[in-house]
Amino acid sequence: MNRKTVSLCLIARDEEASIGTTIKSVLALVDEVIVVDTGSRDNTRIIAEGYGARVMDVSWEDDFAAARNTALNEALSDWILVLDADEFLQPVRPVDFQRLLHNPAVAGYRLRMASPIGEETTPGPSMIRLFRNEAEVRYRYPIFEQVRDSLEVWARQEGKHIADSDLTVVHETGKPGQLARKRERNQRILRKAMGAYPREPYFPYKMGSAGLNLQDEEVLPTGGLSIALGHLHTAWQRLSECDPDHLRSQPWLPDLGAKSISGLLALDMVPEARALAHRFREIFPHHPRIILQDAVVRIRHLEKTRQGMPGEAFETERRGIAEQLQMLRTLPEDLRKVANDRRLFDLYPLRHLGELALLGGRVSEAVGHFEQALSLDPGYSYGWLGMAECSRFAGDRKRALKLYLRTITENEWNHRGWLQGCDLMREMDFQDNASSWWRRFVAQFPEHPAVTEEAGRASENSLALHPVG
Repeated sequence: MNRKTVSLCLIARDEEASIGTTIKSVLALVDEVIVVDTGSRDNTRIIAEGYGARVMDVSWEDDFAAARNTALNEALSDWILVLDADEFLQPVRPVDFQRLLHNPAVAGYRLRMASPIGEETTPGPSMIRLFRNEAEVRYRYPIFEQVRDSLEVWARQEGKHIADSDLTVVHETGKPGQLARKRERNQRILRKAMGAYPREPYFPYKMGSAGLNLQDEEVLPTGGLSIALGHLHTAWQRLSECDPDHLRSQPWLPDLGAKSISGLLALDMVPEARALAHRFREIFPHHPRIILQDAVVRIRHLEKTRQGMPGEAFETERRGIAEQLQMLRTLPEDLRKVANDRRLFDLYPLRHLGELALLGGRVSEAVGHFEQALSLDPGYSYGWLGMAECSRFAGDRKRALKLYLRTITENEWNHRGWLQGCDLMREMDFQDNASSWWRRFVAQFPEHPAVTEEAGRASENSLALHPVG
């Protein structure tokens, strides 16, 4: 078997702390290393050349695709391997690597992306990082650049396909200052890209995603939420009339749907969230994140309509949602892998099963679900919140108050813990404590509907006391 050659292509700027690790991780696999340096002022070039890399100086023009394509244009090997200068490839035997390259039916491979947390790595989405070196295969878009479109076109023409692989790329997280500078740079380029590609849905999706804060698959009502949802809505509007097969081909679309649905719920826009969840369930009936968000929407709708529902209808809907959540916990492995987060199959369903049981007055059952969640993760703030809600439902307000405090101690961004705790303090006539919690709540979650309602009442009272004219 003739050995297939590989070119490592990467772009770098001031990456002296990590570029050596990047190159060293693949030296036994690649035949040449091409580094496009976009203006380093440190020892990036010296370190890269020390590992035998060919370093090209290229002026930075706010265009990642152009920089990557410059490297691709210089590559001489059969295959291209793309890494960033703060990434490394987890060890793989050269013989196994070569076996991938010798598959005649494959045009390129998706590699698993991961980030280190402590001594473990947390999986992220898969990305195309290994592909055949063909002149027609090039990156597009100045930010969040993609090679998928051109690779798919070439693959169809040649009767090949893009495949998954077990190769894993680990992305090292940078220092806070570096991360802040990268965010500012990305926002600048993203704004340019939105102007340059006015009909492209991917850029408003990325702009909207960058403006959201999430906790445990739940969008938080922090400042800027409405603007971010506007960007996500724009992205969806540009796609919503497309053929379902085209929609399913967009790997980022389930993320857009899940975030949009959760964001609408954060603003208490339940009817809008229901309509969107229904549409996304039609397109992605088996996607775990869509299944979860659809179940959450159904729970929130049930909370709002239960008073007017006949008991039998309420119980039927409650059982249906519970079955949907249980389905998440038993999804086969081939459907689980698209989520890249085990908590979506164990922790989050337990939380919502607990909420659902409590909604039906089944306190013992709810406690069982929340305790099971806490046995999986003792620091899970929504588990402690659920226990607080159970204690409050049972009339033990003192214990509930302690558990609300435990909730926000575990995670200060648990907005439900702040709001419910504040409500209980007012109920118990602890007005000073309630005021303190409310001020913190307003500061952290200015777009929460409760804040908007309170501001509206304050405005009405002011007008009543000081009528105009």
